[in-house]
Amino acid sequence: MPGRNVSSFSGLRRLSMLTAVSAGMIGAFTGSLVLAPSLAMAQSQPAVNAQTDAAHQYAACLKLARLKPQDGYDSASQWADMGGGEPAEHCAAVALIGLGDYTQAATKLDTLADKSSSSADIVAGFLGQAAQAWTMVNNLQFAWRDQTRALKLIDKDPTLWVDRAVTLGMAGQYWEAIDDLNKALDLDPNNVEALVYRGSAWRALETYDLARADIDRALELQPDHLQARLERGNLNRIAGNKKAAREDWLAVIEQADGTPAAKAARDNIEKMDVDSENGNAKMMEENAKKN
Repeated sequence: MPGRNVSSFSGLRRLSMLTAVSAGMIGAFTGSLVLAPSLAMAQSQPAVNAQTDAAHQYAACLKLARLKPQDGYDSASQWADMGGGEPAEHCAAVALIGLGDYTQAATKLDTLADKSSSSADIVAGFLGQAAQAWTMVNNLQFAWRDQTRALKLIDKDPTLWVDRAVTLGMAGQYWEAIDDLNKALDLDPNNVEALVYRGSAWRALETYDLARADIDRALELQPDHLQARLERGNLNRIAGNKKAAREDWLAVIEQADGTPAAKAARDNIEKMDVDSENGNAKMMEENAKKN
């Protein structure tokens, strides 16, 4: 992937997935690691109990890693030393993300993916989280590499296509990002995230009619979506409708003040006001010269 560094996606990073692990992943992960050796015994009661205990320990470790990352890392490391295997190593990686050590977390997740004997969806999950950690240190090349590996394992998950599209967009590769977002929307036509990011890509390419269509559709599906409101404000500003732009950005600030989206909205309002003041000053100067 060529390493361009310009992007309108830079404020749209997908952070929510970094430490998120679904209940389904916990069950599949611990099931594949704990129960597989016991399948020949027709999943006897001790094996079922082992699976349940492992799932509970994994879930508890992940919760601690998210709430108290240092304690979570210490607990996961002790568990790994006692033979906790991949669940313990993965929990340690999640804790490292919470500690802000994204490079070490990504490296650990890559190593897990390389050595894992788990199912394809689990390995793809490791790679997806590694990629997001790499984006946090602006290593888009490694992020794209891991996302591409994940898509070779699981190509029917729209989230993976959206994630790689975001990386491409952050690198300024908008057409390639749109290709990935099209694939995500083929799999899930009502995927709001894909619509918002595609709208942002169309805006970067100055194809404003398509951008507006995507953003309007996203807001039809989810009227309170922060990034969609932020993007609609951008499009209203480009169209010269400053009043509508201000309304959208103020709604973002009111809904989620303190978030990156709200900061972007506030910055946009300030810039619009400065531009308006500069424009008025220039007009007054020109009129003075005429008189």
